[in-house]
Amino acid sequence: MPDVLQSIQDLLIMLASFVVVLSVVVFVHEFGHFQMARWRGVAIDTFSIGFGKTLLGWRDKSGVQWKIGALPLGGYVKFADDADAMSTGPREKIVDPVALAEARGRGLFHAQSLSTRSLVVAAGPLTNFIFSILAFAMLAFIVGRDTPTRIDRVSPGSAAESAGMIPGDVILSINGQAVASFEDIQPVVSSSLNVPLQVVVQRGPSEVPLTVTPRASPSNPNAGAMGVAHEASFATRERIDPLSALGEGAKNTWNIVAQTGAYLGAVITGRESGDQIAGPLGIINVSGQVANSALSGGDDGDWAGRLGILVLSLLNLAAVLSVAVGIVNLLPIPILDGGHLLFYGIEAVRGGRPLPASAQEWAYRAGFAVMASLFLFATWNDITRLFPGAQ
Repeated sequence: MPDVLQSIQDLLIMLASFVVVLSVVVFVHEFGHFQMARWRGVAIDTFSIGFGKTLLGWRDKSGVQWKIGALPLGGYVKFADDADAMSTGPREKIVDPVALAEARGRGLFHAQSLSTRSLVVAAGPLTNFIFSILAFAMLAFIVGRDTPTRIDRVSPGSAAESAGMIPGDVILSINGQAVASFEDIQPVVSSSLNVPLQVVVQRGPSEVPLTVTPRASPSNPNAGAMGVAHEASFATRERIDPLSALGEGAKNTWNIVAQTGAYLGAVITGRESGDQIAGPLGIINVSGQVANSALSGGDDGDWAGRLGILVLSLLNLAAVLSVAVGIVNLLPIPILDGGHLLFYGIEAVRGGRPLPASAQEWAYRAGFAVMASLFLFATWNDITRLFPGAQ
């Protein structure tokens, strides 16, 4: 019975963590659309976190309906003249110039100028990136920056051991490029499978040059790994000022963007498999692991400390996921923000004339099919990772 109760508790923690993290990221994204629309005088009908049956809802003094849906897998901002929650088009197409000007004055989204519509659409992903920068900056300011690149553990039989690395070495540079933290090392090593790297380490008073050839990572056979570990702790972290923390936030956000872009490019060109693409099940699993790890650390009676670690851990996860949401939404796929921006670009090239409604309808159908396929593919990846016997 205790095992069953523990399993139920772990499941509840997992689901609660997932809902909290995803809801924060979705709120950030949709708030970007919402606030830019407010600034540009666009009339808003609904702001929803989640889909399906309304669990909680109210209408504010501006007439906006705020909703929390039963299915926490996204959200939307619905403008006053939207035909649907995806803003694929207006309920009624206005052609007459006088009526169009009147609709624009009333704040109808689809009657707005090309610049206003573009700003409103782009604001969602942009706000995701801003949130990630600020979240990473807050984490860096609170817990400090892990600047030492000290090697605390070398895996037996690893590339690092073969190259002569030992615990206590401090990595100074790779291929002539100085490194300040393990976060700087990972992208270089993971993209250098079977490629020799010239590494300089500090060993006591001396600088020692070594040649390390990364081998396949145990967690990803397509990525390189040296086989070293750094045991980060508060004692080894450097306290930094707010401005430096903001720089850390921007650097961490950019690193995720660059790594994700490189990975997606490699998948598209066939140099990488898509098995690292995760879906909802993967996010739920990671959320649960982060939460359970945070709650299981520290002293048994120190619940305040555990709660603090949990909040910081989930904030870090939300920052990472927010970058991913921003990147995905900028993909030029109809029904996503990037697809809308693509249509607006075509409209600008055509001298202010949008694509015919029939062409847009077919594009949205194709976009929906692409997203449904990606969802199924990502879910299958999740299943094969969580349940290897399902392959």
